Amino acid sequence: MPKKSRINPVHISKDQWLKQQNPPKGVLEGHAYGADVVVIRYAVDKVGEGPNLHMHPYDEIFHILEGTAEFTVGDKQFIAKEGDLVIGPANIPHAYKNVGPGRLDSLDIHLNNEWIQYDLPREGETLSAEELS
Repeated sequence: MPKKSRINPVHISKDQWLKQQNPPKGVLEGHAYGADVVVIRYAVDKVGEGPNLHMHPYDEIFHILEGTAEFTVGDKQFIAKEGDLVIGPANIPHAYKNVGPGRLDSLDIHLNNEWIQYDLPREGETLSAEELS
């Protein structure tokens, strides 16, 4: 017999977790629902924009919903396009930027029940995604 889940079904409307803006952004921390996940929707229209170098004490999965991003994960750099997944291991610095053309829209899945981020801004950079806080 399968093990019973420790969480209950819940419907979370977009108004409950996405900010009322275009491009869309939002954060849902799973601890409020007993789930070990944080979901972040992050979209930008400007080429060159995106989260600066940072890391988390847990693994993260990025799903590119639209556009093209240049990722840095540890010492690796690569391009991720619409539909691609990127896995960022725990405690490895990472960043990504919109390389265009057009919007970059991603769904970032943090494998933890709360969002913990350590920003590591490089010379001349500001903190990552202040508009999500």
